[in-house]
Amino acid sequence: MRQQLTRFTDAERRVAQALLADYPVAGLETVARFAKRAGTSGPTILRFVSRLGFQTYADFQNALHEEIHVRLQGPLTRYPSQGHPEKRDLTENVTQALADNISKVGKTFHQDDLQEITALLCDEARTVFFLGGRFSHILATYFHHYMRELHPRVRLVRDTSAAWADYLLDVKPGDVLVTFDFRRYQADVLEFAKAATAQGATIILITDVWYSPIASLAHKVVACPVEIPSAFDSGVAGLATVEIIVSAVVEELGTDAKERMTTLEGLRKSFRLGQ
Repeated sequence: MRQQLTRFTDAERRVAQALLADYPVAGLETVARFAKRAGTSGPTILRFVSRLGFQTYADFQNALHEEIHVRLQGPLTRYPSQGHPEKRDLTENVTQALADNISKVGKTFHQDDLQEITALLCDEARTVFFLGGRFSHILATYFHHYMRELHPRVRLVRDTSAAWADYLLDVKPGDVLVTFDFRRYQADVLEFAKAATAQGATIILITDVWYSPIASLAHKVVACPVEIPSAFDSGVAGLATVEIIVSAVVEELGTDAKERMTTLEGLRKSFRLGQ
């Protein structure tokens, strides 16, 4: 839906923005209430739903209910109930699913979005914060490790939420918060993003295809497929997203990044670090 915004009429775009601002709650309301929220008419709501590919408003709401069910699934829900496949088949199935997920990222990560994200991350006037959840903190840490070699003002929000207020204290207007949040989306990560937004931070969200609630706060959203033949979701597409963005940052910074990395290598050698 985000990718189709430019194809909607002005009235339909208001409907889409109202839905994204309180997703999926707005779409679960009656047509009249949804129209009032979006500042438009009932027929516009129905045209919008039709543009999304649904024959009726009831079909649209049924799809939202199904999506909520999928978004809330945990490992136990997805735990394989069938017998064990041959190891060779399992390896092939999983590796193919991983490859497909990476391929989908390459096809859906629009160049305009990548350029905007890159520009934000290359701006040394901004401090860039990295935040993840219980599992996705690994991706946030990985991204931070790369970026601290390229950018002088980056901070990793450590994974103990009791100390997160210490990081919020330093968030200033114009700073960037790169947030990783995948199903089953964490309330504490959402609250941090809300607080950072209130303090003027720009949110870049990396999430799954069902979208974290943080999407309504985000300036840019990158959706990563996560499903593989396993009880657990995969982080490989999220990792690929990080690699793509880092490559774009290196290219954009050019010689500035090279000089910083050269200085860093010299410091490591002088202290016999990282060898």
